[in-house]
Amino acid sequence: MGKTAFGFCCVPRVGVLVVAIFGICICSIGLSVFYVHTVQLSPYLDIIHTAGKELNQHQNRAIALDDTSGKRGIHSHRLTQHSNPLRDLEDRKSGDDAQNTESLSNIDIALHIEEKKNNEQSNTIKEKEKRREYPVKKVLQDENKSGGVKKVKEEDKWPIHNKDQKIKHKGYHSINPLYEKPVRTRKNWNGEKYIVYLCHSNISCAGWGDRQHGIFSAYLISLVTNRTFKVDFNSPCPLTKLYHPRIANWKIEPAEFDGLSSTHLYAINDREFREFMKKVDFNQYFPQDVIYLTTNYDYYYSLKANPYHKDLFHKKVRNRPRPILFADLWQSIFKMNKRVLRRFTPVLDKAHKSSKHKLVCAHIRFGRNPSIPNDGDIRNTLSSIKPFWEFVKKYSDPNKYRLFVASDWEGFRAKVNALYKNIVVSIEGQVIHIDKVSITQPLENKSCNNSCISESENLCNGLEMVIADQHVLSQCDILLLTYSVFGKSAAYLRRSNKDLYLMDNGQIRSLTLFKERRSKH
Repeated sequence: MGKTAFGFCCVPRVGVLVVAIFGICICSIGLSVFYVHTVQLSPYLDIIHTAGKELNQHQNRAIALDDTSGKRGIHSHRLTQHSNPLRDLEDRKSGDDAQNTESLSNIDIALHIEEKKNNEQSNTIKEKEKRREYPVKKVLQDENKSGGVKKVKEEDKWPIHNKDQKIKHKGYHSINPLYEKPVRTRKNWNGEKYIVYLCHSNISCAGWGDRQHGIFSAYLISLVTNRTFKVDFNSPCPLTKLYHPRIANWKIEPAEFDGLSSTHLYAINDREFREFMKKVDFNQYFPQDVIYLTTNYDYYYSLKANPYHKDLFHKKVRNRPRPILFADLWQSIFKMNKRVLRRFTPVLDKAHKSSKHKLVCAHIRFGRNPSIPNDGDIRNTLSSIKPFWEFVKKYSDPNKYRLFVASDWEGFRAKVNALYKNIVVSIEGQVIHIDKVSITQPLENKSCNNSCISESENLCNGLEMVIADQHVLSQCDILLLTYSVFGKSAAYLRRSNKDLYLMDNGQIRSLTLFKERRSKH
């Protein structure tokens, strides 16, 4: 009976326990499914839903862009980033090259970059402005609290000027007091006046292409004012180590400016000063013996329209287009020395393996990237330059072509070299931005002995590579550019409208440098 009683007593309890456990499991599974679907997956489903809407809007914009291009008569390579990502790549059709081409000379790259920057999300811009303005606000707060001016280190005074440093004039904004000498003390002055392009390490001069245009502007001013043209360039490396004077002596001799009056015009990214140059009598407004100029804009059109200088401008320029005049300056007045020639001569020899081979080139400017992490803006990404790969594929036959790619991102250049190693020619060296090199490119092995390369020599090697890269681009049979003054200058030095292209917003379109002169029959 005890056994039977035990059996009857326990069996129902075991059944209830099993049912309870089973019920708990079912409830747990239900709760898990509900949690995953409503809590964890919900944000991702929302993101996918939002992305779908954005994709449709993106495609609509692409269609509108194609319609606009059609109205302009431009047939561009098919936009890979505007295409449906679910469509097979082989179904995409590439358009013909541009028929009605845009003039590179009329493209304001600085304005384009600024507009692109202004179109970024406002929150990001505000954060940058907050970080940038914080030190200034803090100094002002400290001044208010202490009742006096907080002492600023000498190296921190440029380019943010205090009231003593900044002298305002109509048409330009800042003067460096180091070059402000209002009175001439030389007694035996012969009447000669100078215009000097200035770039020293204590000021920002922008990149190599910008500096070339600044030097070009100083040269143009010398033409219309009868001032002697000079260059004072020592950052990151003295220009005299890489170029020699030819035709005109632009070097400054020791004590050449002693006792002369002088002033410094700092006009980097200064459109107001460029406009001012359209209407000012330069020598009357700036009577000093020596005018130091730091700018990254060229004043070709400003001086051409200036009522005080346009007659002499037309007489000396002789109707040469801006790109040709730019090339004449850099190829006739500046002569590369042997150290630069040794950089690019082997590359050009390999590029033209035979008379049938053509050199295909591209300059891809990324902006801020792993090689130059403190560059100001991101201009391109691997996604935005997808048309580049289709472009290069057309010229991948080793029996016909050689490929040269210049870029500010070492990783991208290495990828191109690996994919097209049978046709690539390249210049070996470290990628630098010459206006940011002192920050982004610290020397390695500083503790080594005298056998190590000095810092100045290392910086000279970097500038040397920049110049060599640009020279090779100027020798290309086919040239693809992105928005960059460096590439624009290379196209100017190339002196040709033939096979010149620009990649922007996922499109590749043809460009011209200048209007071709039709021969009279």
